[in-house]
Amino acid sequence: MIDEELKEKMKQESITRLKMLKLHKNVISDFKEEDKLNKSEGTMAILYWLDDKEKEFVKGLEKVYDVMVYHIIKTYTRDLGEVLDLLYVDKYENCWDEEKIFIKDGYVRSYTVSPFCESGDICIESKNGGLIRKY
Repeated sequence: MIDEELKEKMKQESITRLKMLKLHKNVISDFKEEDKLNKSEGTMAILYWLDDKEKEFVKGLEKVYDVMVYHIIKTYTRDLGEVLDLLYVDKYENCWDEEKIFIKDGYVRSYTVSPFCESGDICIESKNGGLIRKY
């Protein structure tokens, strides 16, 4: 269980990462002011708010794994169909500086929802104020 102090630190870390990833200012303000998540969708990284099903999935993931999701990338693939990458900050503050170094190199920590759910790093690219998954 995450206490309120740690939750606030995780939120500030999430905001830092949103800025590092050069997401549109509205994405950052939605998260900062309203705790509202955005998702980048497709090859053009069009920004959308989450639907109710996605919101519920995020809440469940955050509760089970003690993480804070700060952005989602939705990609359509020929082989796997729809893939969701939930970018998150975990509760282990001692890892945050290292993770920010990876972000500078284009890699982010993600919980990936596909036929093979997994957690790990993915390679991303900033596009049109959103993000696309490169691999």
